[in-house]
Amino acid sequence: MQFDKQTAARVRDYLALHRDEIARDLKRLIRVPSIRSDALPGAPFGRACLDGLNEAIVLFRENGFEAHASEGNYYGVAAYGEGAHTVGLFGHTDVVPVGDGWDYCPPFEPQEIDGCIVGRGSVDNKAAVVISLYLLRAVRDLSLPVKGKFVVFLGAAEETGMEDIEAFVRENPMPDFSLVPDNEYPVSLGEKGICRFYARSRERISDILSFEGGLAFNVVLDRVKIGIKPDSPLARALPEAIRGKADFSFAEENGVPTLTATGITAHASIPDGSVNAAARACDLLLSLPELGDCDRAVLTRAADLLSGVHGEPFDLVCEDPYFGPVTTVNGVVSTDGGRLVLSFDFRYGTAVPAKKVEEQIDKTLARVGFDLVSIENDEGFRLPENEPAAKTVLATYRALTGDRNAAPYYSAGGTYARHLKNAFSTGTSLPGYPILKMRPGHGGEHQQDECVNVDALLGAILVTLGMATGLLDTL
Repeated sequence: MQFDKQTAARVRDYLALHRDEIARDLKRLIRVPSIRSDALPGAPFGRACLDGLNEAIVLFRENGFEAHASEGNYYGVAAYGEGAHTVGLFGHTDVVPVGDGWDYCPPFEPQEIDGCIVGRGSVDNKAAVVISLYLLRAVRDLSLPVKGKFVVFLGAAEETGMEDIEAFVRENPMPDFSLVPDNEYPVSLGEKGICRFYARSRERISDILSFEGGLAFNVVLDRVKIGIKPDSPLARALPEAIRGKADFSFAEENGVPTLTATGITAHASIPDGSVNAAARACDLLLSLPELGDCDRAVLTRAADLLSGVHGEPFDLVCEDPYFGPVTTVNGVVSTDGGRLVLSFDFRYGTAVPAKKVEEQIDKTLARVGFDLVSIENDEGFRLPENEPAAKTVLATYRALTGDRNAAPYYSAGGTYARHLKNAFSTGTSLPGYPILKMRPGHGGEHQQDECVNVDALLGAILVTLGMATGLLDTL
């Protein structure tokens, strides 16, 4: 099928006609609070994730498409079309935790404001489910002569381990090509390696009773609560120490004097401009002479580990020619038997061997008196730019957007593409459309007030359809 100007115009008109339905269906998916929780029989990622998956499956069925959940409800699949060749469309219905401080609406009560839908999952990644649905609808309703079949994957654990895509790969034939709208435009030809680990202090804290906060590995920690021993010198000193500091508060919670520190969150793949709340709290506490020796020793070492977002704490600063700098992000902090526990999300390009990453982590933790609790290390990948399919995807984007200078890139994010063959990750909204003006740390994926411009989403449906049909034409 030739996706020419006439075909593109027909699709644009079709999507414009159905704009309100597209917005309605995205809000419908957002209303399901599909955050992972403990596994239950038939719900391997918890009840809420199963509800989110089922809502997407029902949405496809209501629109006349074959759709079903896998055995065990690890993922869903929908399909449309005929032919020996397939293009996979991959999205996920699970979301990261929401955090506090949403300005525009509660995270699972989406609102459309000035052409933008605000709500958790509006970008990452329930928008991709809507892209896949209306791509199939456009093909069917406009009787477009597509040379193959579309297979839609509906994930339920992308944010927390990707056991869903691992099950799909085990149980299904791989599509000839795959598009993963869970990134940025125009197209990513590779992804960084991702190493995630927990580290625990060898020494115990004393006057600090608890140090708790964070949402997930892949979100910069933006809020932490620190319980202080009542009637300790530290507890008495803190009210004056935070006077005039807007990023701190101090109050009694359940009989425990509690210091709350706030930062600025960001996705772990793009931490520049973020402020880690635990690092901010360590700096404040270490400035106080009332902090006891044991606590000072632990927090000094923790502050060392939290002192940079580009590999500085681990002596692994590296500017990869394709992927850019190494990033190191703390997302969760807790206490375990008086010991401080920190999570880390470490992302590195193909210029850094995975073994070296692990060696540097071991070396650094030994130096600062922390033990490695657990670790997972998933190497990245890089595709050649001159491969015909990659050139087709990029040429389609340029033709449909008019951006002749658009160039492929290599991503710091981790998507389903790393588990597939011939897979390209792309965006869920076209650039150039206005979004709401928000305070720092709001509006983006994994942030509070996550939002998407609806017209930019319509553009993404058009571009994804053009890319998909172009890939089928290469077979």
